[in-house]
Parts: sequence; structure tokens; C-alpha cells
Amino acid sequence: MSFCKALIFIYLSISKNQKFAFEPRPSPLPSKENAPDGAAYPSFAAPMQEAPLIATPAPFHALMGDLAQETCLALDTEASSFHRFHERIGLIQLSNRKDTWLLDPMALTEVEGLGAILGSDRMETVIHDADFDLRLLKRMYGFRVRNIFDTLIAAELVNEPELGLASLMKKYFNIQLDKRFQKADWCKRPLTRDMLNYAAMDTRNLIALRDELAAQLKAKGRMDWAKEEFGLLTEVPFDAKEDDTPGFLRMKGAKTLRPKELAVLKELHEWRTGVASKLDRAAFMVLGNDVLLELAKSPMQSAAELGKVKGVGPSAMEKYAPDILDAMQRGMEMPKEQWPRVEKPKRYPRDPELEERVKRLKTARDKMALAHELRPGIIAANQMLMDIARAKPHDAVELAQVPGLRRYQVQEFGPALLAAL
Repeated sequence: MSFCKALIFIYLSISKNQKFAFEPRPSPLPSKENAPDGAAYPSFAAPMQEAPLIATPAPFHALMGDLAQETCLALDTEASSFHRFHERIGLIQLSNRKDTWLLDPMALTEVEGLGAILGSDRMETVIHDADFDLRLLKRMYGFRVRNIFDTLIAAELVNEPELGLASLMKKYFNIQLDKRFQKADWCKRPLTRDMLNYAAMDTRNLIALRDELAAQLKAKGRMDWAKEEFGLLTEVPFDAKEDDTPGFLRMKGAKTLRPKELAVLKELHEWRTGVASKLDRAAFMVLGNDVLLELAKSPMQSAAELGKVKGVGPSAMEKYAPDILDAMQRGMEMPKEQWPRVEKPKRYPRDPELEERVKRLKTARDKMALAHELRPGIIAANQMLMDIARAKPHDAVELAQVPGLRRYQVQEFGPALLAAL
């Protein structure tokens, strides 16, 4: 797993002249799951065709009525996070086995009909790397996507060496995905036809890829593994706790600073956040993280000194120099008792027996990974092995109580892990 108003009135006037026809859809192409026993099933890759842009209510509602009859849709979103401070969805891509549509959520006044479709018990939504899209759909619209098939997770469970969508499309369909617009501003209007074609390719053949991977999951007896992972992923946007760590402490390198330096960084970060929010520009476009860290380590009191700092260009000096100096001054004058402090991670005393259990668990895990042709983390990540070693479960029931361990991990790999303990 994108408040843009500039030129939108032009875009809307153009979209009003676009005509969209919706005819009854033929039955979806067969999938490998519903093909008759013994029937040959080719991999379907949808032919290239221009996807319509849906930007007004009438064609949107017509499309939603049409798609309500589907049981499988591919979904992707293009967000503005690289360019904008206020993250939002700039485009939504949808495909069935035959057609692709592009929805403009910035022009549409409401998209509730889409939420009803994605939340239906009968709908399977195919997404590649669904975590970001699911979180964004929940945050923007409150949508709960009921059933998903994540092609990235599926690819990992069948041990594909490369998990990116471009690599998978190249391998299975010899399709080369265009990467030119990966960092485009999808909230800027109008969107070019090249951008729309790029976006359409992300879902056009995604159901076909789903079919290929689903067949492998079934052949390897791992479809239940995938379903468990998919089910857990759909709940993450609603169950995950928000990270309450202050933004300045989430910056890479911030936790290495001394408390007095953190005081300066805190003030600089708050200043930059205010500017970025007001301009609706990504924070790094105001002033980069590396510059903030450098200023926190070596605060200064004159514009002449500030102008010599790498990364503080003429534009930033002209617009923000007094504000940057004021922020540094506030940080330097912050009372010692108010200095931010980094909470140190919990440290455990060295336990040779624990270390030996972890070593045995890793050996057992790595042996199973080799035998099953899986990445070691699919069986159990290193932190999970540490948690198991600390819990010292005696049987499968106790092993299943270790937080984060999947049912399929207990069933498939639990006996060997328990034996290693």
C-alpha cells in the first residue's frame, strides 16, 4: 500500500462532458476454483483498454449497482502521502475479471456505495499489500473490507522469491508495469491520461494473479494459512492501537540525542508540523529531517549561521529563517525538568538457559524452513522464538497462548518447536 482544490473546477467541467455507458456484465470468467474437474484452465490476463474515470454521481451509482452482483473485485488506492501533509486518497482503482474503473474520490461527494460492496460477506476483495489500503479506507471513510485476498501474503506463503507486484506480473504474465508515477501527486488535478493508465494497470490483472497464487496455495495445502492471515489483516485497522510516540521521537536518529538536544528538536518539529499542515505539503518539503537533527545538535542564534547549514536553502531562509531561529531559542530556553526523555527499552538479565532454548528453537525453525521451502519468518520470527523460549510452553495448548502466534503455526510447526524446548 494520496485538500487539493487547485484546478478542480476545470477538472469537474471536463468530467461533465465525459459519457459513460454501463451495460449488464457477462458472467465472470471462470476461476481455477470453479473450473470443472479435469478442465484445462488458462491464466487470464486482461487486454489493455482505457479505463473510464468516474467523477460524477450518476455513473458512480450505476457502477455500484452493477458491481453489487460481483463476487470478486481487485482494489488499489493512490494516496498523496509523498506530497501532502494531510493524507488522503486521490484515486481508487477497481477491476473485475474483464473491466477496470477509476474512481475520483475528490470529485465524488460520497462513496458509501463502495463501502457497502467491500463490506459484503459475498465479496472477496483482491489487494496487493493490503495493510496500507485497509488502514486508509478505514481512516478516510470508516470502511471495513470484509474479505480480502492479499496477493503479497499469498506470494510469501508459496515462497515466491520476489514479492513486489511488478515482479509477480512480469513472472506470471510477462507484463511490465510502468513505475513512472509511483511518487506522483494523486491529489493534483487534472490527472493525465498516462497517470490514469498507470493506475489502471495495478488492478487490471490482479484477479488473474490471485488465481495463480490460490492454485499454488491449494496445491501446497496452505490456503487455510492464507485465510487466517487475511482474516487477521482485515481487523488491523479497527484493533491496532495508535502509536502515541511524539512525532519528533519517531524521527530516525532522534533517540540518540541528549535531552537538551531533544528539547530543541521538539520545538523545531512542532514549528515544521504547523507549517506543513497549513500548506498541506509533506513535512520534508518544508525542511528535511536531517536538517532538523543537525540544528538540534548545534543550535544557532543568527541567520548568517543558519544560512550555512546544508539543506537550508535560499527559499527556506527567505520564508522561515526568523521562525526557525525562534524555535531553536525556545528549545534552548526550555527548563531542564521539561526536557523530553527517551524511555529506555526493558532489559533482561543475561540468562544462559534462555539463550540456549532460543538457539535450539532457531535451529529447529531454520530446518523446517528449508524442508518446507519457506522464509524462516513464516514459521516464527526471531522475536516470536524469544517469546516462546521465555514462556516455556509444555504442550500445544500452552504454545497457542503465546501472543501473536497463528493457529497454523501451532498446528504445522508446533510439535517441532516444542520438541526443541
